[in-house]
Amino acid sequence: MNVAQIILSVLGTIFSLIYAYQVLFIIIGIFAKKVKYPEAKVEHTFAVLISARNEEKVIGNLVQSIKDNDYPQDKVKIFVVADNCTDNTAQICRDLGCIVFERFNQQYVGKGYALNFLFKNIAENFPDYEPDAFFLFDADNVLTKNYIKEMNKALDKGVKVCTSYRNSKNFGTNWISAGASLGFIRECRFLHRPKAVLGLNSHVSGTGFYVSKEVLTFKQGWQHVTLTEDIEFSAFNTLKGVKIGYCEDAVFYDEQPIKFKQTWKQRLRWAKGSLMGFSLFHAALSVSFLRTFDFSYYEYYFTRFFPVSIYYGLSFVASTILTLVTRALEVISGQVLVSAIYFIWPVLTGLLTTYLGMLVDSVLTTIFEWKKIKAKWYKKLLYMFTTPVFNMIFTIPTVYVALFKKVKWDPIEHTESITQQELEAKN
Repeated sequence: MNVAQIILSVLGTIFSLIYAYQVLFIIIGIFAKKVKYPEAKVEHTFAVLISARNEEKVIGNLVQSIKDNDYPQDKVKIFVVADNCTDNTAQICRDLGCIVFERFNQQYVGKGYALNFLFKNIAENFPDYEPDAFFLFDADNVLTKNYIKEMNKALDKGVKVCTSYRNSKNFGTNWISAGASLGFIRECRFLHRPKAVLGLNSHVSGTGFYVSKEVLTFKQGWQHVTLTEDIEFSAFNTLKGVKIGYCEDAVFYDEQPIKFKQTWKQRLRWAKGSLMGFSLFHAALSVSFLRTFDFSYYEYYFTRFFPVSIYYGLSFVASTILTLVTRALEVISGQVLVSAIYFIWPVLTGLLTTYLGMLVDSVLTTIFEWKKIKAKWYKKLLYMFTTPVFNMIFTIPTVYVALFKKVKWDPIEHTESITQQELEAKN
């Protein structure tokens, strides 16, 4: 068993070195100030693109928050694709002044296909329309009043693709919504901010970002149709040398799932999409890094395609199996007496070690983003301790299930109807 222990130790050292940069990111996230863009010289034109499937309960709040933004409304045009809707989503958006295209296709389902449909219809019906950039939002999003103004600063500075600060409408609902929410908040503080400070490429996460006309036009169409079109889009443009920036002062809120089954399906889809993205781009990212030694390729590879959850899972399973086998041999040889706790204890200690490692992230995120989290103080404290459990249930196992299970895209029901004004009034 000494050989196995040595191998496990070597692998642990390798993985620790691979992810050592995360320590630097945490330090930067704690001590470095956020990157701010100078005042824009030009008020650029924007198209807002929204993909919606039966979103009548929430989409009106998103559209209204766009219209309430402190930005000239004649420079903003809102397009909606009502994708296989059976409710009043399309009419609500039309009543609010949006341009709506309805899509009915049960064969090709998913956000990527809906966006491709929307791109084609905009190109056909508005052939001369070419905004300086377009936003992509999900129907459950709500924007702060300065959102477009702040993102315009980044565009005016020359940032071709830019993501923003992702907060949550329903952090305080339960431990599931809190766990999902804190993950995105953590990403903003300890991933996006360090990348911005260091001048590294960021990435987009499904919603809350813009793309400039220099990168993509409506005539070109939206070609990213995997289960996680955001990962595909980010990898594709990273390899093209397109800089993906981050604007921390532009904040939007979204709604996280609150039910176990719904969350499991979502995370499983994300895990499967990450694996699909790995198969498409891992070779190109590896070659690009070895050719240029640009850290953006390295970081994207190990953060988006080979998440640290895989390491946690492998480390836990391997060390547990090794310990159990060792103890079984000791029992067989008569070195120790048979005891249930003798075999259970290594599993418990492994779980505890994993929990404590994740708790550090949870505590740091909660402390340093305390004022931004929209929830009562006692819920912030409580869910700080439940978030590692959330990650151990939904983040680590789904990666391994996705290796063997066929996964399809399923819509997530959104019911948290809250306005921008109500969000600002939340504790």
